[in-house]
Amino acid sequence: MTAPSGKPAAAFRHRYAGNLATLRAARRQVVDWLEEQGVDGDMKERAALIVSELTSNAVQASPGVPYSVEVTGENGFASITVRNHPGGQSPPPREKWRPVAQLSLKDLSPRGRGLLIVESLSDGLTIERLAEEVVVTARLRIDGAG
Repeated sequence: MTAPSGKPAAAFRHRYAGNLATLRAARRQVVDWLEEQGVDGDMKERAALIVSELTSNAVQASPGVPYSVEVTGENGFASITVRNHPGGQSPPPREKWRPVAQLSLKDLSPRGRGLLIVESLSDGLTIERLAEEVVVTARLRIDGAG
């Protein structure tokens, strides 16, 4: 991802209040920034879904606590990173994520599949559990190559 001048594009960084009202703004601002970088429609839609899932996870894990979103681009990939301070909580390990195909109707819950969705939409997902912070990064190919 390069700016029109041929220089690497600046990163998008923003800190949001830790409430549900900020989710739409986070998603919209990331999509707008990607559009400015020349990213196409399908990739912007995937990025919007990724941002929605990661930011809603951040707010649900630590309501009222600010979270941050960062998007950077390098070598045909965008990295979408959400950082939050969940006060002792952290995302479950990969083996605990709940794929829909393994659930019966009575077991369905509105929670528990966000990271699985992000993993399916992205080209890589990392979760770092630091002392006071959880950092979740999804990588998304944006250069049109599959």
